[in-house]
Amino acid sequence: MLILSFNFMMKLMKKIYLFVIVLLFFGCKEEANLFEPFEDLVSQYRVDDAIVLEVSAKKIELDPTKRRVQALLVTWEPLKDIEALYPVKYLFKMDVTENGFTTAIPTIEVAKEQFFISFTHEELERILREKWKVQGTGEVSVSIRVIAQVSSDDKFIKPLYSTRDVIIKPFDVESKPLFIYGDVISAGTSSEMNEVVPGELYSWRGKLQKGEFLIAKVMDVEFPSFGKGEGGSVIEVNEDNGEGVDRFEIPKDGIYAVLFDRTNLRIAIQEVPYANIYFGGSATPTLWTNPVLMTWDPNRPHICRTTTNLVAGELKFSTEANFSSGTLQLRPMKPDGSIDRDLDVMVSMLKDWKWRVTAEQTGRYDVELDVESMKVKFVKIN
Repeated sequence: MLILSFNFMMKLMKKIYLFVIVLLFFGCKEEANLFEPFEDLVSQYRVDDAIVLEVSAKKIELDPTKRRVQALLVTWEPLKDIEALYPVKYLFKMDVTENGFTTAIPTIEVAKEQFFISFTHEELERILREKWKVQGTGEVSVSIRVIAQVSSDDKFIKPLYSTRDVIIKPFDVESKPLFIYGDVISAGTSSEMNEVVPGELYSWRGKLQKGEFLIAKVMDVEFPSFGKGEGGSVIEVNEDNGEGVDRFEIPKDGIYAVLFDRTNLRIAIQEVPYANIYFGGSATPTLWTNPVLMTWDPNRPHICRTTTNLVAGELKFSTEANFSSGTLQLRPMKPDGSIDRDLDVMVSMLKDWKWRVTAEQTGRYDVELDVESMKVKFVKIN
């Protein structure tokens, strides 16, 4: 009886063993088969030209009379065969062709089921002038890239993408200098404004004395100019009607940012804490001896930016073109601050604290400093 029971148990164990082997075999085969179709699909694509990507025009001449009209439409076909196996997210990038996506606009994550992006004449003009600092009216080659980012918990899948180039000609608007004119200027009577958009948008930043000013069309000449109208509006005046015109007021000595929209006759005057901000350190290309002058955002005068390469080392900000002990500097709230985590900023001449870039963080960055909220951003773009 015991022998029978033993034989029965042995036979039962063999059957269970065989059953488990069969399950494992088909399970592995099913898992392998899961990847085979995807690998076959990917092999059919060229990684750098995987998406059917189209632009509405290969050459665009921006027109200041069509500011809000669509100038560029980018469309693409979804990778439906891959989407049947894995989630796919589409990203959009754009940069001046010769810069190779090192100065690209912030990457746009496209909404689900949206397979297009469009830009108006005004949007492209602003990107050219403000983001890429394009001067003049010559043609600019711009590269457009759509990236398919495939998600998988099982393996890394290299992104697929396509790129197209478009030639864009900026607004052909004649440069028309303007000047701050009045007793607010300490050295002389006039100071030239910066043409943010030639002939249209102007900015100025620096020290002004308590007093009044006009925005003059000719250096050191009062008229023709722009003055203050009723209800805070802006009016254009000349020798015939300019006598007695109201001027823009500066209530006290200080540092001011002025933004003037010549097209829509609007002006914004705002007191700000600093005229200039400089950026440097051993982690930057200019080291400690020749810090970079950051660029103020004319529409948000408390924010300044620069784009640069960073290597392992230290960095900080300064209100002067040096880092001497007597210069007011902007630093992290702790020594050896991280550019990932320690983003609160303090102003101090005493504690020589700096941000530290590690070897793993080396790359190209958009750096943005907000002197109102006292926050900094280090956004790696390459």
